[in-house]
Amino acid sequence: MKNDAKIIDLVIRLFFLGLLLFAGFTLLRPFLTMILWGAILAIAWYPLFLWLKKLLAGRAKLATVLLTLLCLGIIIGPVSGIAAVLAGNLRTMAEYIDTGAVLIPPPPADVATWPLIGERIAGLWQQASDNTGQFLQRFEPQLKELGKISLSLATSTGLTVLKFIASILIAAALTLSAKNLTRPMNRLAEKIAPGRGIALAGLTASTVRNVSRGIIGVAIIQSLLIGIGLVTVGTPAAGLLTLLTLILGILQIGPGLIVLGALIHAWVTLPNSIALLFTLWMIPATLVDNFLKPILMGRGLPIPMVVILLGVFGGVIAYGIIGLFVGPVLLGLCYELVRAWIGEDSPEPVANSHDRPI
Repeated sequence: MKNDAKIIDLVIRLFFLGLLLFAGFTLLRPFLTMILWGAILAIAWYPLFLWLKKLLAGRAKLATVLLTLLCLGIIIGPVSGIAAVLAGNLRTMAEYIDTGAVLIPPPPADVATWPLIGERIAGLWQQASDNTGQFLQRFEPQLKELGKISLSLATSTGLTVLKFIASILIAAALTLSAKNLTRPMNRLAEKIAPGRGIALAGLTASTVRNVSRGIIGVAIIQSLLIGIGLVTVGTPAAGLLTLLTLILGILQIGPGLIVLGALIHAWVTLPNSIALLFTLWMIPATLVDNFLKPILMGRGLPIPMVVILLGVFGGVIAYGIIGLFVGPVLLGLCYELVRAWIGEDSPEPVANSHDRPI
């Protein structure tokens, strides 16, 4: 009877503990994405924080404020500008679709000479050019739905920027509390993996830093440089092209096709001097990842592209646009921890890993 009473008591305790954890998760769920991205930022910039703190004679609060202002400047400045351009592009596209005020030029003469499909494409293209409104009426339901999606995406852009700002503030708070959080996090890691917890915690920090700096960081820097060039010369749909550049950079595909199309458009439509300056800006911006990745990633971690790809798409589906950044980092972290767990790459304790500047 005593054993039965102990089992019942344990079940009741576990039930109420689970209920309490579920209630806490429910309260935090709306902020979960921002908390995750804030934690990733805090881990990624912590070595830079230590270096800056040492440079400022140990003034941790000042170092945190400077880092926070730097990140806010990046978000509120160039990113917000590109986001505004993107929102304008999508809104204009949606208005064109809704009103039918789309001007389509006639097809070039050589389109009809294409084998097999040339004459059909030229005929449809010519119909669209002669009477665009009547041509679009054939696809009216699909185009209206596309317009609604575009407007919805444009509206959510501002909310996404606010989420990024909140994540930066969370990262600042976590950075200031790092010393107080280290011991309980290490104890939790030991509870999860006795004897290997500290090593896994070091691997976690290393993976987050490598993926966030070497993949996300480089993609952001590259897309900002390319976006500045696109916006400066007035490339059509510059905001949308910048977003595609960011996505292709995270997917490790690279923005080569987008830059090539932008350069062709510039040389066709702009004066030669401006097109030349644009080319001189865009080529280094396209190749900047070749020397930034070795600097920011160091030895790096062998994260397969399929893991990054799944992280990107899964993150966007689960968390929206901010999942574009959170997804590959979390999935890359899970991949490395599973490898270490099954013994493929046994983690060793990382000595003074938090004391090394970037």
